[in-house]
Amino acid sequence: MIAMLHVEIRKLNGSLALLLAVLAPALPGLLAVLSLISTDRAPQWGSIFTGFVLPIWSFFLLPMVVAAFTALVGQIEYRARGWDHLLALPIARWRLFLAKAIVVLAVSAMMTMLVLLFTWVGVSIGGAISGQAPLGTLPWAKLGHTVSLLLAGTTMLIVIQLWVALRFASFVMPLVVGIGGTLVAMSVAMTRTDQAGWFPWVLPLKILTAPDPVRHAILGGIGGLILLIIMICDLSRHDFR
Repeated sequence: MIAMLHVEIRKLNGSLALLLAVLAPALPGLLAVLSLISTDRAPQWGSIFTGFVLPIWSFFLLPMVVAAFTALVGQIEYRARGWDHLLALPIARWRLFLAKAIVVLAVSAMMTMLVLLFTWVGVSIGGAISGQAPLGTLPWAKLGHTVSLLLAGTTMLIVIQLWVALRFASFVMPLVVGIGGTLVAMSVAMTRTDQAGWFPWVLPLKILTAPDPVRHAILGGIGGLILLIIMICDLSRHDFR
């Protein structure tokens, strides 16, 4: 399995998927810097992350970036009939799809970590230049807890996007799923309904706003693992022609 993971990571080298995974997490930090420069009062470190950056990333940017990233990952195999070579190898199919899932989930987690890093660096530099350095200290414990819940809660969303990207040759399908899911989540946020708390694209919002975010994270994590098993079983029987 280690060798297979290494191969999947090498496939990302030099691809648009890797470029997207590195550059997209800088967007929330850039918005935070622009907001800091334009304000007349220095904000608290905690409000920058938990009140601004993480909501923008988890509720809107992450679903859209994951949709594009998984679509690009799927196209790596669909280009030049890569599935023909991959599935002809003397390796159990389920191991191939599990390796892809592990890499995609790991890169998605890395993107969230990069959001925190880029924001911290950008805001520190922006605060020094503008003279509006953030006040207080970073709430590492609270931030780590929230990010851990987000990583678990977005598992189901990521697995669905990967499933669609690998199941269909069209680049458009995973993008349509990602855009549609995000629009539903935005509708739920605007109407403030509690009837769709189970929806994968709504779970990040619930984790950040609900009184009991742990149950939403558990739902996303367990649901993601169940869907991962179903995805592997389905793709292992699928005819990629």
